[in-house]
Amino acid sequence: MLTKLKVALALCAGLAGIGGIAGGIAAADNPGSQEIRGKLLEKYDTNGDGKLDAQERAAMRADFKAKREARKAEILAKYDLNKDGKLEPSERKLMIDDRAAKVFAKMDTNDDGQVSLAEFQAFKESHPMMRHARWGKRGGFHRSVTGGAASTKAE
Repeated sequence: MLTKLKVALALCAGLAGIGGIAGGIAAADNPGSQEIRGKLLEKYDTNGDGKLDAQERAAMRADFKAKREARKAEILAKYDLNKDGKLEPSERKLMIDDRAAKVFAKMDTNDDGQVSLAEFQAFKESHPMMRHARWGKRGGFHRSVTGGAASTKAE
């Protein structure tokens, strides 16, 4: 069984290690990345040549930046309790705890207050970016998420 702490740590690592969509596109062995790449090409490949030229990439980056800014504004509106325009450690902890609780509730499909390995694996498989961005090929955390210390197995 996975404890709430282990799930929270996995989520926190995901929040801290958002490496962008480029890593997901580059992973050709990941079926989810091919789907994402196809959607991005469909949206931004205006000349239909099957690849993004400099102008199309600039448009994609501008859209991503606008989405990041909008998301940042949402987060600040919800969690910046002292309204200073940045998240203090206590405000950041509140945000991470809130997100961890929401994701834990999604993982815990039988509502028993614990996430079994089967529930965790089903969640992982149904979320392609989690499968790629935060997990290595052997199922352990990727070194970039853990700061260099990669575990070999998810417990």
